[in-house]
Amino acid sequence: MQVILDTALPFFALIFCGYAAGRFGLLSPAATAGVNAFVFYFALPAFIFNLMATSDLAEIFNVEFMAAYLGVGLAVFATAAVLGHRVFGTNREDAAVQGASAVLGNTGYMGLPLVSAAFGPEAAIPLLLGLTLEAAVLIPLTITLVESGKDPGGGWRRRASSVAGSLTRNPLVIAIFAGVLVSGLGLDLPTPAARFTDLLGSAAGPCALFALGATLVSFPLSAGLRETSYMSAFKLLVHPTAMWLAMTQLVSVDPLWASVAVLGAALPVAANVFIVARQYDTYLERASSAILLSTAVSVITVSSLLTVLPLE
Repeated sequence: MQVILDTALPFFALIFCGYAAGRFGLLSPAATAGVNAFVFYFALPAFIFNLMATSDLAEIFNVEFMAAYLGVGLAVFATAAVLGHRVFGTNREDAAVQGASAVLGNTGYMGLPLVSAAFGPEAAIPLLLGLTLEAAVLIPLTITLVESGKDPGGGWRRRASSVAGSLTRNPLVIAIFAGVLVSGLGLDLPTPAARFTDLLGSAAGPCALFALGATLVSFPLSAGLRETSYMSAFKLLVHPTAMWLAMTQLVSVDPLWASVAVLGAALPVAANVFIVARQYDTYLERASSAILLSTAVSVITVSSLLTVLPLE
């Protein structure tokens, strides 16, 4: 209970403040977009870059951890997509969105602040590894399946080019690789640059949580409660359970990394799922509803998880 009071309660209270600001008109949609732009293009990249640039690469790239993390993601993605197709009769592109909803969590806006608060800033490293794997494999897989369903005759080269372009323009992915490059070359940031990234990165957590809350106002619980509940259950229950089994029973990783991986898997559905659904006009209302429902329910599930996970 003390963990909930010390970590989860302030965390979710900040999300609620953002939601209240958006719901009661203290933040207009344009203002919310501005806060999101600051977080996505400035604060979070600065936090990520600083963390990766000051970390030891030998400790970062744990092949066993990465294989288990990605293996669980692919298995849960496939299970949710195939089962959703059979139960709800969804087509290929809708099933792909169901699969993505089951594994893509809100790592940037929710996961990084939560993990840093619960375990310390250095614990964000395994979460960033997971984010990199998702950006490199699971998001492109989703886009490929959706595009192949929309345009069965489309060329693979065009799809690959589209995915590669989106990755190279993602500021979070750029920050990860830029930080890895600085660390790999053994470079020390000049003092003004280090203080700048520290100052900017320190705003990432509270601003991201506030922006997340304000953004949730635009995701109504509007349609398809059965499918929405299905996707939310996979994301909040099935994915973290599978991750726990893999990290504790199948591979041998640092207990802290295992806890971070499980907590990361328990995060609610990511906004990236909605972005893909909106871009290709597929399963849009249900994806939107899954984000809101899973985030609301995660107040209970994530708080409960924090009481049982080892915090060191």
